[in-house]
Amino acid sequence: MICFLISLKTTPDLSKSPVTPKPTKTNSSGTWCVPKAGVSDAELQANLDYACGQGIDCVAIQQGGACFEPNTLLNHAAYAMNLLYQTAGRNPLTCDFSQTAMLSTNNPSKYPFDSCVLAS
Repeated sequence: MICFLISLKTTPDLSKSPVTPKPTKTNSSGTWCVPKAGVSDAELQANLDYACGQGIDCVAIQQGGACFEPNTLLNHAAYAMNLLYQTAGRNPLTCDFSQTAMLSTNNPSKYPFDSCVLAS
């Protein structure tokens, strides 16, 4: 029996430039933690109390604060919930609030003041 050993060496084609991969598109608009539709006022109040009790700065949504207006429980809770989510490193687990919140890629800021835009 005769065995042949064949060596297949290839030489790289140096005439071609290396291809640089294109960066993947990222969501430049960010993500926000927002209350789900239909959440009760009691749940919103509990979420607001919980978020502000975690050490985030809720001064902006207190009377006289930059984000006090519009003065609604929904807007104040949304601000606090999102601020907690953002300051916790955008960890999706911090945007649960007993299943009354969700992540959104749509900017929910509807405040009439430039100084009060929800962080992303």
